[in-house]
Amino acid sequence: MTCYRALLTTSAAALAAFALAAGPAAAQKRGGDIVMAQQAQPPSLDGMTTTAQATRNISLHIWEMIVTRDENANVIGDLASKWDISPDGLTYTFTLRQGVKFHNGKTMSSADAKASLERYDRVGGSPFMKAVDSMATPDANTLVIKLKNPVPGFLEQMSSPRAPAVVIPAEEAGKEANKIEIIGTGPFQFVEYRPDSHVKLKRFDGYVANTNFQKADGFSGKKTAYVDNITIRFVPEGGARTAGLQSGEFQVLEHMPTPTAKRLANDRSVKVFEAMPWAYQTFIFNASQAPTNNAKVRQAIMAAIDAEEAMAISTDGSYRMTHGWQHPGTPYFQGDLRKELYNQKNAAKARQLLQESGYKGEELTILTDSAFKNHNDTAVTIGEQLKKIGIKVNVKVTDWPTALATSGKKEGWNAWTLMMGIEPYEGPYNVVSFFAGPNARMQVQDPVIDAAFAKLNNSLKLEDRQAAFGDFQKRIYDEAFVVKVGDVGIYQATRGNIQGYRPYRIPRMWDIWVE
Repeated sequence: MTCYRALLTTSAAALAAFALAAGPAAAQKRGGDIVMAQQAQPPSLDGMTTTAQATRNISLHIWEMIVTRDENANVIGDLASKWDISPDGLTYTFTLRQGVKFHNGKTMSSADAKASLERYDRVGGSPFMKAVDSMATPDANTLVIKLKNPVPGFLEQMSSPRAPAVVIPAEEAGKEANKIEIIGTGPFQFVEYRPDSHVKLKRFDGYVANTNFQKADGFSGKKTAYVDNITIRFVPEGGARTAGLQSGEFQVLEHMPTPTAKRLANDRSVKVFEAMPWAYQTFIFNASQAPTNNAKVRQAIMAAIDAEEAMAISTDGSYRMTHGWQHPGTPYFQGDLRKELYNQKNAAKARQLLQESGYKGEELTILTDSAFKNHNDTAVTIGEQLKKIGIKVNVKVTDWPTALATSGKKEGWNAWTLMMGIEPYEGPYNVVSFFAGPNARMQVQDPVIDAAFAKLNNSLKLEDRQAAFGDFQKRIYDEAFVVKVGDVGIYQATRGNIQGYRPYRIPRMWDIWVE
């Protein structure tokens, strides 16, 4: 039996990651309020049901997971203090931390964890629970999960913060999506949500920190809430966010436009942090809707796109050009596989493929949103490129929740601009799952991608899982289901008097204080 304990420490390199301007050492201070400005309004506050970054920024302050990810995206205990895996890989036994309190005063138990996972199986944003055969709670602090078959990546999927498998009170777990009371075990508790304005949280004074750790680490570790209140404001316009930071209206920015970040890098009233790579910029096709239900039309578009022009315009220079669907230097990076199909900017080839496709001038609707500059600029730039090869283009701009909802339907769009950030950060499973199964984001279920996903999930040898990811990358390029445009970097920022801030996948409001 393999035993894993959650007693880990954060590396010095992780703590220093990407800081362009570090604040002086200072003693932690309790109290004060922080206003954080983020680009988009959350489509839901029910954390387990959506993959939206705007929700994750909020929900992971309220709720916690059984296992999650550390600073370097490794699996780490959160509400679990340890776990054991049986030699046959079928049984996972989690020992939960004792004495953890929900925001309503109830003590969390294994019954809550089990009920939460059962709800996740119904409404969650990831299919990882489909591998589970049964669950049991032999005592209040033990959860036993038995799988149908060995799944080498089960913990990686269970720990994903993309659509996090958070633990809620068992009495809430029977409710459908978006119907629950917002009650968690995290360091901050819910106060109010005003659509088109803000979400407000306050420090949970009954929070039980994870003393298996010396300090906070990724989404877990020993988290401390110093500030009294957090207000998350929805501010789509980058200039307004920056002006608010400079005036002191905002203390933390989820994202600062690249030109502004470079201009303010030496301004002592603010601190600027860079994270590269942060996300992939993608151009996802709807392969069920004409004319993009025709592979040759999709291939023509892939051939035509000048990806570097789109990246330069949409990111204001914070980007890198890489074709791979995993980051270079990671175990699943596929070298030069299908590199020749990336950033082709070959108008002659595109026109030839378009002619072979039988394209007759049908309108191509590019779906984008008004909340994310990268999305909007990518849509407009690629749209102009496609007009030059004779495609009739309509750029459809909506708010972010509407764009996200529309992209899940088979009608109303042909291509969608999306930054995929959390998926590549986590590794191959969530990248492939995004395009696998009946809910594949290109709106068709592809047997080759499904087979690659099954092999990735079920193969016990690393080299077989790597080969499966290679099958996925080949298929994505060959069928032109998605265009990877490039890697996006981002900047986060705080006021100069905010101490302890470290950039990460969400702006973490724990372990920071106002000087």
